[in-house]
Amino acid sequence: MTVYWTSIEYEYKFKDNLKGGFVYAFIKAKDAISAYEIIKKDLISRNLTPISWDFICPFDINTEWESEEETLHYKGLYEKALNHKQCVYDNFYAYVK
Repeated sequence: MTVYWTSIEYEYKFKDNLKGGFVYAFIKAKDAISAYEIIKKDLISRNLTPISWDFICPFDINTEWESEEETLHYKGLYEKALNHKQCVYDNFYAYVK
């Protein structure tokens, strides 16, 4: 199994003051299609409707981010996804109406 990650834009189903937002998600899956289905189902269970997926690809553990802090943060999300069956999310960022 491989840890896939993605960037997703979503809309809220039941938030009067919020339109939507975006989030990075990580999941251990057999392929990108499975990762997509698992994450989509999990977002819907949270009353979020995915509207745009920028990419879905295996996470490269050797990726260097802008700072060491960011590199450690994303490696931590990767490791959490590697050791769990559920979706792992970064911070959810919201858009107001």
